[in-house]
Amino acid sequence: MPELPELEVLQRRISTSIRGKRIEVLRILKPYVLKELFEGDLADQIVKDVKRRGKYLIIETDSHCLTVHLMLRGALKYYSRTFKPKRSTAALLVFTDGTVLEFSEGGSQKRMMICITPIDKSPARIANLGIEPFSDAFTVAALGLLLKKERKQLKVLLCCQSKIAGIGNAYADEILWKAGLSPFKMSTNLTSDEIQKLHNAIIGVLKWAIQEVLRTRQMDKRDFLRIHGRNGQPCPVCGDNIESVSFSKSDTYYCPTCQTAGKKLKDRRMSKFFR
Repeated sequence: MPELPELEVLQRRISTSIRGKRIEVLRILKPYVLKELFEGDLADQIVKDVKRRGKYLIIETDSHCLTVHLMLRGALKYYSRTFKPKRSTAALLVFTDGTVLEFSEGGSQKRMMICITPIDKSPARIANLGIEPFSDAFTVAALGLLLKKERKQLKVLLCCQSKIAGIGNAYADEILWKAGLSPFKMSTNLTSDEIQKLHNAIIGVLKWAIQEVLRTRQMDKRDFLRIHGRNGQPCPVCGDNIESVSFSKSDTYYCPTCQTAGKKLKDRRMSKFFR
């Protein structure tokens, strides 16, 4: 699933392509993507801006917002020429100059979301999002308060969109490895020094990842990740083998030496104790 770095890059690219364009028509080819009833017409409206909020992209027109969540297999692609819909095409935003923004989704899960709301009314999904890591409000002190407010395992908290918006499974692993913290350490147990390290890692990893996505020009591959998905490979810092455990609905990757004082964790679906 795309996370903050991929969506930040996508937001910049889509914004450059469609800002200022006049809409001819929005064609919904697969009705399941439209998650809220929309009464009205986007014809003749101008795209004013394209923004990112957490894992959502928001296309703002004169009077409406198109809020998009790509989920696992969704994609947005801009075409500057005649475009013929594909099997995966879910919707088309057609502009008066003949260019097209395609909303598509591969696979069979049908989870991609488009919400169209008045400009002054955000979907509830957006209203309930937590703090943005790149916002001025995301200080070390603010992170400390967030950690102490509710007792959660660190990876669970990092992936909770109502706490911190935009971080998912992959970058949570990278952040916790960079900070030298166990994914299963409780948020209320961090020292002041550990909170500072976690804050630095959140900002540093996300900024680094954005540059890597820009460098590779690939939205669906993360070959640059240093720990996530690299089970059995050597840790870039200490050389110990990277380990993984199944937890909830995803896998968690960590370095025993750098993060858990040499201890290896059991599969979290079978046990909640150290070996």
